[in-house]
Amino acid sequence: MSKLKLLGIVGVISTALAMLAWGQPKPAVPTHSEDALAGLMRAKLASSQKVVEGLMASDFDLIRKGAEEMAKVCDATNWHATDDQVYSHYRAELRRTAKKLILLAEEKNLDGSSYTYMNSLTTCISCHEHCRHVLHISEKGPDLRVIPIPTTELENSSDRTRPYRR
Repeated sequence: MSKLKLLGIVGVISTALAMLAWGQPKPAVPTHSEDALAGLMRAKLASSQKVVEGLMASDFDLIRKGAEEMAKVCDATNWHATDDQVYSHYRAELRRTAKKLILLAEEKNLDGSSYTYMNSLTTCISCHEHCRHVLHISEKGPDLRVIPIPTTELENSSDRTRPYRR
């Protein structure tokens, strides 16, 4: 696959994700926790867009700058909303790819930067899918947090004689 095709694919996917993120309805009265998490996710999206712009223009300084911002978002303590191992894995993977993007940008390695960005994009999509399908936001109390959804009726019931899978 040529560099031009790869960069075109990256651009199309990034544009689609940006449009999807901007098209999401916002809650009427967000809480402080929701504001903080939403701010971190918007910062992650903005840093990702800088990386894409840098990839399209072969601007390694912009790639590095976007990757550095992404790494800072990964290190933000407000983003650590759950002890779920899968969620933690995605968070750590995004941090690793951001640091790798920084190194590849310093080496002026466009192919490596493109591939690594695609890996980070896949990580983001997989993490959001995990959050949508496995985790949910607890609406109890002012301190919102991500918690696992039960996978069997037994987890919600006192009758533990037979499992019931959903």
